[in-house]
Amino acid sequence: MLSQEIDRYLESLESQKKFSPHTIRAYTRILHDFMDFLQTDISVKESDLDSIRNLMRDWLWNLKENKKAVATQSQAVACLKSFGKHLVRYAELKHNPALAIKTPKKPQRLVSFLSQKEISEPFNIEDLLKTEFGENEDTLRARTLLELLYGAGLRISECANLIWANLNFAEELVRVWGKGNKERIVPLTKDSIKWLNKYKDFQSRNAIPCFPKNFVFSKTGEEPYNTRKLYSDIHNLLRSIGWEGKASPHVLRHTFATHLLENGADIVTVQKLLGHSSPNTTQIYTHVSAEKLRESLKQAHPRG
Repeated sequence: MLSQEIDRYLESLESQKKFSPHTIRAYTRILHDFMDFLQTDISVKESDLDSIRNLMRDWLWNLKENKKAVATQSQAVACLKSFGKHLVRYAELKHNPALAIKTPKKPQRLVSFLSQKEISEPFNIEDLLKTEFGENEDTLRARTLLELLYGAGLRISECANLIWANLNFAEELVRVWGKGNKERIVPLTKDSIKWLNKYKDFQSRNAIPCFPKNFVFSKTGEEPYNTRKLYSDIHNLLRSIGWEGKASPHVLRHTFATHLLENGADIVTVQKLLGHSSPNTTQIYTHVSAEKLRESLKQAHPRG
């Protein structure tokens, strides 16, 4: 029965490293929602292939009719396609019922990012932080996170999972595992290394172990802070400098990519630094080139 196959599929996700806990939770919710939509269980045989495919399409159409976000619809399609592979491998289906379902196109939108002048503010408020909060872990953690998010373009989840062994201060590199458990190595700025060492010294003084396998951002070294806690650190820091846009860690990652392109980096390099599997994903930053061209035209053209 379909419900049994869903249970088997979700259990298998726990043992597959390529799926993050966040993705597993999302896929669990999606498939449970799908079963709620069906309101009944169905068999999974080759003779049921067309029926299963049509039910999947009906459910996705229902998501669209209920004006669910395109990102939500896209994740649902990805989940169904992954589940369809499971049905081919472990059930009696010869073909993936979701294979021909098209992923909805995301509307093009400009990313939110800080200007080079705006991003300089949090780097200049060290004294303010000391007087307002005192030299404590929250202060150092937020400042160190800022360096990794803006200086290396890391995701907040990558920061949360970072262990000291991933950091090579001698070669100024950090090794991270991003989406799909894909490994990449990113250069560290000298300021990133400086603040990581400051944070490490603070941890050591407070008897928090900093051995190679200990987490960098942790209260005990054994368990990392969750991403919500680290998100809050950056949110509070950006609000403290008067940033009125979306105050999220990803804004700093967007800012990292945008400033690289503004200062002459090519898009393939930026793609590799961000860990994007496709250059199409990095295309959202090409608005930078368009804006620079527009400014250059206004300044140089007699009718600009």
